[in-house]
Amino acid sequence: MPFVQSARPRPELAPFVRAYAQRIVGPSDSSWTQSVPAQLEQLLNLEFGVLPVIRHRDRDISARILAGGAQADFSGTLGLYPGVESFAVFFWPCGWSQLFNIPVRELTNTFDDPTFLHAGIREVWNRMGEESTFERRVKVLETYLMSQISRPSKDSKVNVAIQYIFDHHGAVKIPKLGRQGALSLRQFERIFRSEVGMSAKAFARIARFQAAMDAKLASPARTWLDIAHSFGYYDQMHMVHDFEQLGRNTPTRVLLQMGDVRPSALISSERPSA
Repeated sequence: MPFVQSARPRPELAPFVRAYAQRIVGPSDSSWTQSVPAQLEQLLNLEFGVLPVIRHRDRDISARILAGGAQADFSGTLGLYPGVESFAVFFWPCGWSQLFNIPVRELTNTFDDPTFLHAGIREVWNRMGEESTFERRVKVLETYLMSQISRPSKDSKVNVAIQYIFDHHGAVKIPKLGRQGALSLRQFERIFRSEVGMSAKAFARIARFQAAMDAKLASPARTWLDIAHSFGYYDQMHMVHDFEQLGRNTPTRVLLQMGDVRPSALISSERPSA
């Protein structure tokens, strides 16, 4: 079985980063494929061993450094092999964008080489590769991320809305979000789609789907019926329909096929209070 470690960020980085995770596939482990459903975190993926094969939106990707943003639907699959050594940084839905002053839409529905966005990433990857432990790699990475804190972008009205929708697991009224920003519903929807790369309604739907997945992962004994009621689905079939659309399977099968795509430090993390 693969060895997975995960950790939460230091307090100064917690408004931007949700969690770190490292997966090591041993030489005697079997190869297998995991599915990657729709999700909202922005992600930085760093490879230090055998390259996994990532199937993203009908194309195969294999690279040492990759970054992506929110995925509006089923993202693809992850092929894992003996010798894989992956390190991932899970940012809040606009955390990467805030730290590096990159529009959220630039990462939405993508998974590509981010070094053209910030040249320092490749140097950090090299330095992390020289370390042999998860903890020391986290330390190297956090030193780099801390250097960005002095110049993060300011929260726009849309970034505030993104955080609000995510923190409330999608249980929000979209017209109310527009009014909070002194915008009409049509204005808000247009600006949100332009800045995020998907509609506010789609974003909220994925936030609820993701919260339901994480609730089951955090408490396996909870029934799907209880989770459906907790997150505002009309009934269990409504939730099942969302899982089929965003994860391409039933709730139970989505979690089984997903494997360790969502590590423990990620599913248990909460945004720090302002």
